[in-house]
This record gives sequence, C-alpha cells and structure tokens, in this order.
Amino acid sequence: MRFLLLVGVAWLLAFSAQAQSAVRGKVLDAKDQSPLIGANVVLTHLPDSVKTGTAVGGDGSFQIDNVAVGRYLLTVSFVGYRDQRQPLTVPAGGQPIALGDLALQTGGTVLKTVEVSGQAVQVQRGDTTSINAKAFKTNPDATAGDLITKMPGIQTDAQGKTQAQGEAVQQILVDGKPFFGTDPDAVLKNLPAEAIDKVEIFDQMSEQSRFSGFNDGNTQKTLNIITKPAFRNGQFGRAVGGFGPGALGDNGPSRYRASLNLNDFHGDRRTTVLGQSNNVNEQNFSSDDLLGVIGNSAQGGRGGGGNNASGNFLVNQNGGINTTHAAGLNYSNVWNKATEFSGSYFFNRSNNQLNSSTLRQYVLPGRENTSYSAVSQSGSINYNHRANFRIDHKIDSATSVLFRPRISWQQNDANRLSNGITASGGLTQSEIDSRYLSNNRGINPGGDLLLRRRLRGRPGRTISLNINGAYNDRTGTSILTTRSAAGTTSTNLNQQSLLTQNSGNIGGNLAYTQPIGQHAQLQANYSLNYAPNNSDKRTYNFDAGDQQYSRLDTALSNVFNNYYLNQGGGLSYRYNVRKVQASVGATAQVAQLRGDQTFPTPGPVNYTFWNVLPQAMLMWRPDREHNLRVFYRTNTNAPGINQLQAVVNNSNPLQLTIGNPALRQEYSHSLVGRYSVSKAEKSSNFFVLLSGSYTQNPISNRTLVAARDTVVTPTGTDQRVALPAGAQLTQSTNLQQQYSVRTNLNYGRPLPVIKSNLNLSGGVSFSQNPGLVNQGLNYARTPSLTAGVVLSSNISERLDFTLSSTSAQNYVRNTLSQQLNTNYFSQVSRLRLSWIVGPGISFQTDVAHQVYTGLSSSYNQSYLLWNASLGKKLFPGQRGEIKLYAFDILKQNRAIQRNVTEAYYEDVQTTVLQRYLMVMFTYNIRSANMTTLPTAPDERGERRGRGGFDGPPGGGRPGGGGGGFGGPPRG
Repeated sequence: MRFLLLVGVAWLLAFSAQAQSAVRGKVLDAKDQSPLIGANVVLTHLPDSVKTGTAVGGDGSFQIDNVAVGRYLLTVSFVGYRDQRQPLTVPAGGQPIALGDLALQTGGTVLKTVEVSGQAVQVQRGDTTSINAKAFKTNPDATAGDLITKMPGIQTDAQGKTQAQGEAVQQILVDGKPFFGTDPDAVLKNLPAEAIDKVEIFDQMSEQSRFSGFNDGNTQKTLNIITKPAFRNGQFGRAVGGFGPGALGDNGPSRYRASLNLNDFHGDRRTTVLGQSNNVNEQNFSSDDLLGVIGNSAQGGRGGGGNNASGNFLVNQNGGINTTHAAGLNYSNVWNKATEFSGSYFFNRSNNQLNSSTLRQYVLPGRENTSYSAVSQSGSINYNHRANFRIDHKIDSATSVLFRPRISWQQNDANRLSNGITASGGLTQSEIDSRYLSNNRGINPGGDLLLRRRLRGRPGRTISLNINGAYNDRTGTSILTTRSAAGTTSTNLNQQSLLTQNSGNIGGNLAYTQPIGQHAQLQANYSLNYAPNNSDKRTYNFDAGDQQYSRLDTALSNVFNNYYLNQGGGLSYRYNVRKVQASVGATAQVAQLRGDQTFPTPGPVNYTFWNVLPQAMLMWRPDREHNLRVFYRTNTNAPGINQLQAVVNNSNPLQLTIGNPALRQEYSHSLVGRYSVSKAEKSSNFFVLLSGSYTQNPISNRTLVAARDTVVTPTGTDQRVALPAGAQLTQSTNLQQQYSVRTNLNYGRPLPVIKSNLNLSGGVSFSQNPGLVNQGLNYARTPSLTAGVVLSSNISERLDFTLSSTSAQNYVRNTLSQQLNTNYFSQVSRLRLSWIVGPGISFQTDVAHQVYTGLSSSYNQSYLLWNASLGKKLFPGQRGEIKLYAFDILKQNRAIQRNVTEAYYEDVQTTVLQRYLMVMFTYNIRSANMTTLPTAPDERGERRGRGGFDGPPGGGRPGGGGGGFGGPPRG
C-alpha cells in the first residue's frame, strides 16, 4: 500500500510542472443576464473530434483546464436555448483564454424542446433524461416528492423508496451538488415543488470514472434537481407547528409535530438548517441514521475497478410508533475559484415502540404443518451524530485533489418481550417467554482521497489515484432471560453477553488513460484493498452464589480475527463516436481470506481465490429519440465477520443462528439492458428494463428445525448446540444456482382531452434462492407480476389530483415441499386531491385502499386509510396557513408484510399510527426577490402561498452547479 501511494504521488508530481492552457467564460440568459446553471460547454478538437468539456457553475462561470495547443470548435448548449458555436484557436505559451460573457437565446430547436398544450417536453440528452417541471402542475403545497412521482418513469415502491426507470434512486443532487451526504429523503420531503425547474435522471459514475471517462461499473441511479433562478439567491424556508388529541372517542395520547427549515443562498454560498420534533412518525431524513449492526467491510473487487463498502450502520425504516427529534446543518461554497467546499452535520434521536405478531410456515418434507408463531413488544432509543465533508481543490489547470472525510457515532438502547411457540400438526412442541435488553455504541470514521492529473499532449490522457478507508468500532452489552418449556422439560436462562467488534478497510486504485486514434481510449488500472475484522464475544451465566454474571459459557463465546486482502490489475478499451459508445475490459484479481479463531478452540481459515472479472458496456444513440444501453459486470464478495464467526446468537432461543468459518467468497455476474424512446412532438416516452444476475458460491443458509429435543454440531465447529423440539438453527453456507431475472416497462404521455398525464407500468420477475432445510436441498422460486397506472392532473394549480393503482401477483414455489406452494396478491389504490375551493381556502384529502389476499387467514385484509385537511391562508401575501388535519379518519390503518426465504414463508403484522386530529400552523419564509411564490392561484391561475398536507414538508436544500457535461456526471 505504501508503495502504491508513493508511486502514484511521484507520478502526479512528475507532470505537475507542465504548463497547460485554460478556457474560461460565463454563460448567461440573453434576456435577463441570469446565469444558466448546468449549461454544457464542449470543446471539440479539430480534426480528430476528441471532446472535452464542463458544466456551468452557480454564477454562470466555467473553466476548461488542460487545453492543448490547436484548433477547436466551442459549443455551448442548454435545454430550451439555441446552441452557440464558434471556432477557437489555442496558441502556445499556456496563457488562459478569456471568452467573456456568452449569451444564449431562448427557443432552441436543436434540443427538440416544444410546447404541447402548454406542456414542455421531456428531453433525452445522451444517457440523461431531462424533464421540465413546468409540464406538471402541482398545488402550492406540493413537495419535490409530490412533483417527481407525476413524472414518467419515476415512482414510489411499497416501502416508500423512490425508483426511476425501474431502479432504486440512490442519490439526489440539487443543482449538481449533494446535500446532507447522499440522503434522498432530505430533498424529496423538504424541497418545495415550486422551487424546481427541471429534473434529470442518469447513472452517476464514480468520481474517478467521471474524470477518466471510463465507466468502472460503480454507478448510482441519480436524480439531479435543477432549481429556478429565484431560489438561487435569497432566503426561503418553512416553519410548521401542530398539536391535537386523539380523535373523539379515542383514548390515545396527544399528538404533536414541529419543524423548521431555513435556506440562505447567495450564488455558490448556500446554507441550510433543518430541524424537527414529532410523535407522528414524521422522518424527513434517511433511516441511515438509526443504529443497526456492523456490516461487512470487505466487498471484494468489481470488474473494471474496486468496490469498498463504507461500513456504516444501516437499518430499514422503523415500523411501529416513532418519536423523533432531529436537526441538520449543511453548508457549501466555492472559495477563490480553485476550491469547492461542502459539509453537513446531522443529529437524530428516535424513540420507537413496536408490537408485532408473526406466523411462519416451514418448508419441511413430510412435516408441512410445522409452524412458528410469535408475539412481541419492543422498544428502542437511538442517538446518531453524523458529519460529512467534501473538499475539491484545483492545484493548477491540470491537477486537482478531492478529499471526502466522514464520521458518525451511534448509540442504541433496546428491549424486547416476546412469546414464541413452535407447533406441529396443531400441537405445541415448545414454548418460550424471553426478555432481551441491549445497549450498543459505535463510531465510524472514514473517507477517500482522489488525486487527478490531466497529462500534456492530447485530451484524454489522464492519471488518477484514489485512496479510501473506513474504520468501524462497536461495543455492546446484552442481557437475556428466558423461561422455556418443551414437552415435560422446562429450562431457564439468565445471561449477559459482552461484544467488542472492530473492522475496517484501506485501499487504493491507480488508473491511467491513453487516447488511441481519433475515437478510442485505453485504460490500465491497479487496485489494492485490505480489510481486517476482529470480534470478541463473551457470554456469562448468572451465578446465584455471588449474584453476578460470572460463569463463562464457552458454547456462546468466541474470539475471531480475520482479514480479506484483494488486489488486481486490469485493462479496458473504450470506443466513442457520435452514435455509439462501447467499452470492454477485464481485471485479474487475487484475493486472500485469512482467519484465526482463538477461543474457545483454535481454528484457522486460509483461502486464496484467483478470478478474472470481465466487464463490458454498449451505448447506442441512433438519434435524439432512441437510446439503448447494455451493461455486463462481475464482482466478488467476501463473507462478513458475523457470517464467519462460529458463535451462537441466542437472542431468540427458538431461532438460533451461528456463523461458518468455512465460507468462501461469492462471484456474481449481472447483465442490464435499458431501451428508451422519447417522442418530443407527442410528449410521450417509453422505457423498458431487462436485468439478470447469477451468483456462483452464493452465501445462503442451512436451516435445521428439530422434530424432537436434539443436540447438533454445526459445520466448521466442534460445538454441541442443544435444540428443543421445534426450535430452529440457521447457519451460513455456500451453495449453487442462485439467479434472478426482471423486466420493467413504463409508458407515459399527456391526455390533452382531460388535461392530465397518464403513466402505465408493468413488470415480471423471477428469482431462485437455494437453501438446505433439514439436509434437504430446496430451491425457493418466486415469480411475480406487477402492474401500475398513474393519472395525474394538469388542469390547474387550483385543482391538483393524482389517481394511482399498483397491483402485484406473487407466487411461492418450493422444490422440496410442493404442498406448501402458495400464491398471494396485494393492491394499493390511491387518490390524492388538493382543491382551492375559495379565496385562501384549501381542501386536501388522501385516500388509500389496501388489499391483501392469499396470506394466512388472519392476515388477509382489506382496509381504507383516509386523511383530510381544511385550511385557511393568513397574512399579507398569504404566507401563513392554519388548518385542521385528520389522520386515519376511519381508524383502519394496518401494516402487513409477507417474507419469503428458502426455508420458510411468514406473515408479519405490526402496530401502526392510527386516528388523530391536529390543528396546524404553517408559515412560509421568502425573500423579496422570490416574486413568483407569494400567493396561491386565483382565478387567473396565479400563485398564492403554500400550505402543507402530508405534514410539514419542512423546506428545501438546493445546491449549486448542475446538469451537464462534467457535472452532474453521466453514467
């Protein structure tokens, strides 16, 4: 690693003295001289047509560095404006070339931006889809989340996560810059819809790939929200407060909510403050801020480049009832034209109360009536502090450094009371009552450093070095007390477990690119990653004699250390012409997995893996309407320390788990194809996604469900584990034949007759997951069909509605026990309506109908969730609003979920928030220059004020820059 660092730094410094020219200027609107943030500026070298470029920044300025001597064609373009082209000659001497102000005229036809019944058309620019927000009328109370779900190809799944073009959105940028790290929820739930000018959809490549031009496969589905000019200079925000009892006739607790967001934007300098406190399950931030468990820090290599996990604590959004207190601060600025800085700090305290019931049916040949049922009451209090920073500095016109440090700290205190029963043929085999208390703390520093250098000579010759690292330290204490009965035998446990885990990774990737001919480029890269993991778990039984936890239980204690070291070198070839872009490459990788169990019995782990990781990409754009992209990628994945550690986790004594020191790494293949058609003259679009994956040596599970009281010895250990009748022991193991295929289609177009937008979607998926169940090999196959329709109004800002319905038919097929094959169906139909019924008076309602069939008998349900509010605008400019809000008017809200694994399927129902009333007050903060916002629509359709329907959206957090050739980057 030291050698890699020294070689890379020396290489970069060796070229740092080479003088290069820079081309700079400003791109402005010819009419009002406002900066066109995100406009593309491209230099085409003559005669070989090699292109280099950048995106316009927050003040309209741009600079293209490392421009070689020669003749060029300068092209400036922006959606809705006419392209501007002019010849340019760069003389010798390395002096900067100042072009001054470049003013673009509106009404460009090159980008095929047209008007159909007042709607601006979606534009396809390369592999980036740009959607004009003006085409979608929303009420003055709408958030960014409300707006984008009206757009073609964007939808929200059953878990509330945003999807675009059939894939999960992993990052949302605002004017090309991240805010609060990579938290999508903080944008969608806080940014007002009326602040949005355009939305771009693309696959964002890694920083190193964007610099070199080679796609290394590390892409993220990204939305870039471009704000309106009025929101880029001034202050705006929102304050919300509300209080109310449970609905009449209910004895529930009082409910409250309060939130504040304030944005202060002055060009590139942007500050955002967010805060909230409520007990109505409002979380305007990501669930990444809740303490979970330490993940695997060693993620192996990826075809064409490395891939290292951040090791952050991550869990899913909490169910149950949540009380949340949170605050966040974000700041970004451009210093002295050479340095860009952004940073954020976030604090969250969440108190969760959750009751659940579970019914599980096992896949056991000859024992199809074996089941497990449980009811539990749990609670947790979680604290989180998180800080992220980004510093991008240009050392000179050809050399830059990017540094992104981060750190987080979490604390979680949890408790659970549960009763579990295993049964066979309706007869109880075993029953257990348990009480589990835990306290966990963790600190996770990390970051990455990217050194980049454009070399002299031809454009496209670059060298870059990426160094990354992370460290995770976790300590935990838990206490478990149980009373269990199996047949005529009863046992009691009273144990304390002490856990110390630390893991991390440090690695680097060195890449060099060299242009070949007029249209090709070659990349060579070398990567190295080292990931150590250490875990020490000691379990002590309570000693009645000294009244302390002093008797060490060696069967539940383990000390294990391991590391994963992988390194590889690769070569890739890229070909790029106007209509076709293709690349192919491969990385040869060697990986070592070394481990050593020192307690209770010594046991080494020693594996070496040799792999070739190919990757390929094809992008075909025959014209501006059609786009085809195909990606093939491979990657390896090493087992985590929890999967390797041979220590029993008995937090639920009827559902035991244990690791397997004999695990090997996974090798995965993935193939993704996307085809899109965008018809500007009809404002229609069509998108289809076809993807598949296949994993060799997948890490699956070996599950044993005891028919009677049994003692077993898990694989890779000499421990003897006692299982009462009906109890389950699950151990990780490598199997074969894990694969999945999925297709997703989406079609959208306006319906001028009813002034609305129609969006149709459908999909088919199939997955196969292997598992061992009582030594029998089972393949759990889960075909599913999905269909959806969304009709969103474009009638008026006075009347805004969205009518949607999503249905899913799922099938569960097991090769081991076909008697347990089952089908189940779910459907969610929803109407969201906002109507300004009179001067300053608004009515809003949200009705959702949920249907479940084919589940266990008590879980098949159909219910209606109905929310509504009535509000009145206040104050000059109608910036205030007071309203009465009712949640779950019919008191039917429920939460039901089906989970399918290779060993069982189960239905789970959890407590949810139910009926309450609340009086709310909202005040919108606006600078005087934001003249487009002060009022809600009157009879002429003019805007007047803002309210809030789904609770306090909380305000916005736009950034600067955005959209175009160099930022945000294209995947």
